Amino acid sequence: MISITRPLQRLASHVYRISLVPVFALLLLLVMWGAVIYQLGQEQVSAARDAVAGSQSLARTLADHTSYILRQTDHATQLFKLKYEESGGGLRLNEFTRRQGLLDSVLPSKLELPIALVDAHGNVVDSANAYFPENLAHQAFFRALAANPADTPLVDTPMLDADSKHWTIRLARRLNDGQGNFAGAIIILVDPTYFVDDYDRLNLDEHGALMLVARDSGLTVGRLGEQLIISDRIDFRMPGPPHHAPEELVIEPPVDAVPRIYSYRELPRYPLLAVVGVSRTVALARFEHRRKVYLGALIAASVLIAGFTALLARQSARLRCSIRQAKETQALLRAAHQGSLDSVLLLKAWRPAPGKPVEDFIFADVNERAADMLGKPRAELLGQRVLPHMPLLRGERFFQRFVQVLETGQPLEDEFELPVASGGTRWLRHQVVPISDGVAVTSRDISARKHDELALQDNRSFLQSLIDHLPVLVYVKSARPENFGQMEVWNKAAEDITGYLAADIIGKTDGQAFAPDFGLHDAEDDRAILAERGVIDHTDKPLRLLDGSLRYLHAVSVPVFDEHQQIEHILCIAEDISQRRQQELELRQKQAELAAVNDASPLGLVRLDRQRRCTYVNRTFEAITGLPRAAALGAGWTSALHPDDYPLMHVALEQLTRSHAPFQSTLRCLHRDGKLVWVSVKIAPILIDGQVEGYVGSLDDITTLRESEVALLESEARLRTIADTLPAMIAYIDADQVYRFLNIAYEREFGLTGRHVLGNSVRATVGEARYRTVAPYIERVLMGETLSFEEEDEKEGIERCMEVIYIPQIGEDNLQVVGFHVMRQDITVQKREKQRLLKLAQVDALTGLSNRAGFQQKLSDAMHASRQQQHLMAVMYMDIDRFKPVNDTHGHGIGDALLRAFAQRLTQTMRVTDIIARLGGDEFTIIMEQIGKPEDAAVLAEKIVSAMQQPFELEGITVRISASIGLAFYRDEDISPAVLLQRADVLLYRAKQDGRNTYRADTTVA
Repeated sequence: MISITRPLQRLASHVYRISLVPVFALLLLLVMWGAVIYQLGQEQVSAARDAVAGSQSLARTLADHTSYILRQTDHATQLFKLKYEESGGGLRLNEFTRRQGLLDSVLPSKLELPIALVDAHGNVVDSANAYFPENLAHQAFFRALAANPADTPLVDTPMLDADSKHWTIRLARRLNDGQGNFAGAIIILVDPTYFVDDYDRLNLDEHGALMLVARDSGLTVGRLGEQLIISDRIDFRMPGPPHHAPEELVIEPPVDAVPRIYSYRELPRYPLLAVVGVSRTVALARFEHRRKVYLGALIAASVLIAGFTALLARQSARLRCSIRQAKETQALLRAAHQGSLDSVLLLKAWRPAPGKPVEDFIFADVNERAADMLGKPRAELLGQRVLPHMPLLRGERFFQRFVQVLETGQPLEDEFELPVASGGTRWLRHQVVPISDGVAVTSRDISARKHDELALQDNRSFLQSLIDHLPVLVYVKSARPENFGQMEVWNKAAEDITGYLAADIIGKTDGQAFAPDFGLHDAEDDRAILAERGVIDHTDKPLRLLDGSLRYLHAVSVPVFDEHQQIEHILCIAEDISQRRQQELELRQKQAELAAVNDASPLGLVRLDRQRRCTYVNRTFEAITGLPRAAALGAGWTSALHPDDYPLMHVALEQLTRSHAPFQSTLRCLHRDGKLVWVSVKIAPILIDGQVEGYVGSLDDITTLRESEVALLESEARLRTIADTLPAMIAYIDADQVYRFLNIAYEREFGLTGRHVLGNSVRATVGEARYRTVAPYIERVLMGETLSFEEEDEKEGIERCMEVIYIPQIGEDNLQVVGFHVMRQDITVQKREKQRLLKLAQVDALTGLSNRAGFQQKLSDAMHASRQQQHLMAVMYMDIDRFKPVNDTHGHGIGDALLRAFAQRLTQTMRVTDIIARLGGDEFTIIMEQIGKPEDAAVLAEKIVSAMQQPFELEGITVRISASIGLAFYRDEDISPAVLLQRADVLLYRAKQDGRNTYRADTTVA
């Protein structure tokens, strides 16, 4: 029972030590996460209630704004009723709605609300800003107004207008005559989208929602972001507490994918509900930021706690492991001491009193080998002082060094020789290392190894002496992996030849000892020895010595194997072959120079022996005849001669053998590609002691010379034919301005023949007046400039335009101009056609005025002239007011007729010097140059506005329109035409905003 209980207790203790820290950390993390999650839940509820309060505030603003507009509209109907009854029913809408009139006093002018005046029978007497049915008597609201004499407005909930297809809120008020009887009604329609179309008033985010809901019909008009919605299918509910705020509104299903928080406000006097939704993302942004901060801090704290817990657990595990390893190390150390081949002694310092110097050591521990060396049992030595048992240690070589190691903490290693009683010596190697208040000493007998090393040193000295006296370069490298490539031997001849001393080379590799461009700096040779395991005869190695001279070595590498047939060393033997190589190089250089001279000769060279067999031809001979050198040797050279000329060559050689006189003649060669080559041949004999030992000949290719003479004549004839065929006038004039060539077209132009003009100067040919015109161009072309220009002249009473091109002729030195070529061509027809097409491209086809392209060109020219002359100019930008209704009502034919009539009336109104253009559609512009003062242009603008108020009679249809004008001025500003036109366009827009049928001018011009 006890044997089972103890392992269980040890297991429970082990589990407790391991799990204590992790369990505590886990409990701490659970408490932290629970507290943070509870706090985030409370803050989320608070943020949602704040968002509802914010949307409630915005809904209140929307409700107040909507109520105000509806009340003001109601006041407008009441004001109309009052003025209508005061005027006895004579008030009309044009007076009521005129600018800064009665309607503007209660409502903003920009609303432009649809208004209708209806008589007692339901007929629409007058209307503005919308189309109304001709009779409203059958509608319920009209009958209600006629039946109820009370002066109360009738306000309808938003409804779909059958005619306009728009949702509207209708306000109507009863009108009475002088006797109090029903005289009709005033009706004003309000577009509910106006109330939700103004974001600036509510300062709503880009994903917010504004809505007006009719409580009776369920119609919803609103705006979601930039999207306008009108629907009667949006369902609202008010969930209320405890999960929602009392003012919160929920839309089911959602109108789009953006989550929002909605709130509402009822309009007190009207059956409408104002609803505002703020984006849930924007409303809860601050809460989301705080949530991320809380979670980030919580995660960081959790990671920190987890890391700290893991660190503690790891340190605890490492501590337990260290204790276990220390125990194991002690056991292993004792086992190592007992099993070691060395004598091991652990010595503790002995002092006569605390604080006194060390005078002896005590045996703390010794192994069996050390006890045998001392000649006493181990148990008898432990705890005893050292010096009485080992008097040899009293010397400075031992005891003082042991104390030095103890005091400095630096280990000591030494080899020493001791005499033995039987004669001879004994070598020992000991190591002394510091331990806690003592030293550890290990000793080993190295006598056998030391005697072998001394013998090896003697052998190496003999071998080094032998190698140093060899006349060839000898060096040895290590092939062992631990020091592969390190130099071990470098003899005296190597020092003398390379200039590198053995002290600087031994123990280093090629890369460490030699410069990168030195011939012996090549580790690839060493790897090749390992791969081939045989002797390698290297190519000649160039050595650039330290003094700059160049030497060459012929080297042989031999592998040296150990007893295991592994390559242990690489033996290299090299011979200095610099002088022999220099002699061979000079011989090859002379041969190469002779071959180069022969190959560079412009003449083909051939050498024949006594039997007239070819022994050498140069490259020029190969090029002339097409015969490769191999094919020409022997009797092959004769195949290069033309068959008809070979007998002549044979006779010449026979005569040359007898007379020894050189032979020269012109022969034909037949190239291998079939081409006939004319050559000038010279042959001379090679005479040695008066006997002909061979022949030397040269061939000069004169084919090009013979062919160029014929080609020159043919080229001149072709040039004359081509030049005479061209329709242009072509001539060549030399640097002295003298005619050297004329084609037929040029001769016809002057009415002269080539005989009279050639050789004459330009001045004498064209006359003094014409020469003064062309002289500057001639000077420029003779300076090397290519020119192209136009000349205006007259021939037989007809004005012509000539295109003239001067092209310089550069001399063979590529430096000086030796003359120039002249090309003249009549382009009168092409230029006139270009001008005609340009004019057509700048005219508006409908009105005959300048189009946009023509206007832009003329405006640029006018602004340039204004800057040059410092004159004031003006630009009008105008369009036709309400041109689109005319076009839509009467068709495009009447619209085009109106544009033509408008352009004609505009032309009659403006000055003759003014430039009128149609930019497109109903937009027109006018350029007024050289005006005296800005008031002059303003008078013309006023005149245009007045003229366009008169009706236009177009194909039996009377059309009434007006014009709006923007007037901009320009004198010497640094602006583009586009900027000036934009200024006039801005002023035109201002004139339209101010009610059309007027003009607005730039008031900044002095």
